[in-house]
Amino acid sequence: MIDLVTLKLAAGNGGQGKISFRREKYVPKGGPDGGDGGDGGSIIIRATKALSTLRPYAGVKEIVAESGQPGAKRKQHGQKGEDRIIEVPVGTTVTLLAENHTSAYRRQRYGFVNQDGSQRLLRSADFQAGQVPPGTNIKRQRYFIDYEVSDSNLVLEPDELEALPQPEELCQLMEDGEELVLCQGGFGGRGNSQFKSSQKTTPREAEHGTFGEQKLVKLELRLLADLALVGFPNAGKSTFLSKVTAANPKIANYPFTTLEPNLGIMQLQKGAQEIVVADIPGLIEGANQGKGLGHDFLRHIENCQALMYVLFLEESVIFDQALSAKDKSQLLWEQYQNLNNELKQHNPQLLEKPYLVTLNKADLYSQAEIEQFQADFVKHKITLLVFSAITGGGLSAVVKNIEKLFLITKTSLSSKNY
Repeated sequence: MIDLVTLKLAAGNGGQGKISFRREKYVPKGGPDGGDGGDGGSIIIRATKALSTLRPYAGVKEIVAESGQPGAKRKQHGQKGEDRIIEVPVGTTVTLLAENHTSAYRRQRYGFVNQDGSQRLLRSADFQAGQVPPGTNIKRQRYFIDYEVSDSNLVLEPDELEALPQPEELCQLMEDGEELVLCQGGFGGRGNSQFKSSQKTTPREAEHGTFGEQKLVKLELRLLADLALVGFPNAGKSTFLSKVTAANPKIANYPFTTLEPNLGIMQLQKGAQEIVVADIPGLIEGANQGKGLGHDFLRHIENCQALMYVLFLEESVIFDQALSAKDKSQLLWEQYQNLNNELKQHNPQLLEKPYLVTLNKADLYSQAEIEQFQADFVKHKITLLVFSAITGGGLSAVVKNIEKLFLITKTSLSSKNY
């Protein structure tokens, strides 16, 4: 699964304005008729449900929009550069790593402002409506060209990328069809016909188009799911997903069978409501520091509404005659605490989500052990739901608690064990 890519984006530069004078028979000294250059094409990012990964951009280093065409004589304006559309899955986050001076200037001067005062990127709809941010003027930084200077001799200072002190999250596309203008194209330069006045009847100047915006961005796909299955490798999360949804994940009796998140649709109350369940690949201690699959999948939990911890004991522990039920219960509690610690170290807000705590492989425990486990968790005000994904025992109780989690608390989900 490709869910993280870095791209250099370059909008098109504005076309050069034309220096030209009308020359016709019997009109040897006509007025200026140089046309304006066309605006450069922009780079627009669009969310779509048709994609589920960022695979189309694997191996892609740079995406460049078309520059505007120069103006021509007889006041013919240059053609606008074609926009480039980047289609990404819903749930993609865009983080800015570097930008050129043009991008930084425009973003600070006339990036649109939300009602809460925070800045946001220009949306394609803003351009279509011809809107201009209130209280700001779009200042065109232009380079004038002289009539005696040819295109080949014109040299402009390069507008290079400069890294940001800290990466800045620009946006997260959460709705199908949502669009944002990531890099706006440069403005086309004005032709000399635009500079004619009563004092200057034969202007010999025009403008070079401005640079287009350039950005180095990180695209990161974070899964959009309602319930995330969280646990260490070989806990049986994939088997549970296959039992309660129509998903068909890879299942085997060894750790790290799941190497990428799996999604499934779970029907609640006989189809009255459905939720998306995400099988997150198994974590290990130190995942918050990048160990194992680490950050690659911890971030997917951030967009999930609720968590379901899936605990388990290795068979070598379950059948160890030297361990009492109390000892095994303590190992389960430590496992739960370790999972919590990994989530907390990655993002403390993850612990504020509502959650369920479950224990898989109930067919391998004695009834006395199950009662001991549940009694010890109750001491911490946590209900431990015990089930077997293989035999199906206890699954109905888990499903009912999931329904309770999403139906009863639908309007006010909070950090609470159900």
